[in-house]
Amino acid sequence: MATMQALLEKDRERFLHNMAAAKSSAESARTVEEQLGRILSAYNEEEESERIKSTAVYLVEALTASAGFLDCDGESVIWSKSQYRPGISKPKKSAWFFIFFLLGILGLAAAGGGLIYFTDSIPPTDEMIIGLGVAAAAAFFLFLSGIFSAKKKEENRQELYAETIPDGEKSYHILLNSVLTMDRILEQVRNEEAIESKKALIEEKENMKKEDIQLLSDLLESAYGEADSEHSRQIISELKFYLHRKNIEVIDYDGENRDYFELMPSESAGTIRPALVMAGSVLRKGLAAGD
Repeated sequence: MATMQALLEKDRERFLHNMAAAKSSAESARTVEEQLGRILSAYNEEEESERIKSTAVYLVEALTASAGFLDCDGESVIWSKSQYRPGISKPKKSAWFFIFFLLGILGLAAAGGGLIYFTDSIPPTDEMIIGLGVAAAAAFFLFLSGIFSAKKKEENRQELYAETIPDGEKSYHILLNSVLTMDRILEQVRNEEAIESKKALIEEKENMKKEDIQLLSDLLESAYGEADSEHSRQIISELKFYLHRKNIEVIDYDGENRDYFELMPSESAGTIRPALVMAGSVLRKGLAAGD
């Protein structure tokens, strides 16, 4: 009888292959559930005890339900400190910056030259007024170029989202520990069932009266004495079936089970009266002819 541990270890490579192929936590959870289903199916095919089968189903169902924890990851947000550092960035200068800056420089040069040339003119001439106007315009152009070249605050914060996929090898070892626990529980159930079965046999044996055992044994002896008769063979079959339902074995002499029989010297060996045995304990010894 293979244990769940042995069944999982036998299927290890397929499980790891399927886990590696899983592209998300949800797929990993389904892989674990499918593996548990295969283990349960293989285990219950070999198991004969209905009680242990039903216990295995309950255990696997509980573990299958908990496999959903593989798909309970929260949102993972990654902040890059180097590439996406928050703060002030310098945008590229546009063509308008260079145009206004050049106009401002040229205007200042023209205004300065004009003012120097006409500086002795009192009262101010029209040329001086024009020069002052050019200087003011130049200052305005420089102001505009400053606006276009000003540093611009930008919050360069970018969120990167990541999905966590469970590690196949780690999942296998966790699952292995889980099935080991299930094996221990199932073994305990098996032992309890064996103890209860033994207690039932003991109670059955105690309930069987010695007079009943002797009567059934004598009936078998009479039927064995006329074993060639069809009627006697029918009686033997019915008595064996009845005793089997009472967990009593009807054992014929075969030369190796001498402890179950009282032997009578004879040239030919054979069963005169079969032995009646329950759970390895002789209820009544048989009678046999033999050396």
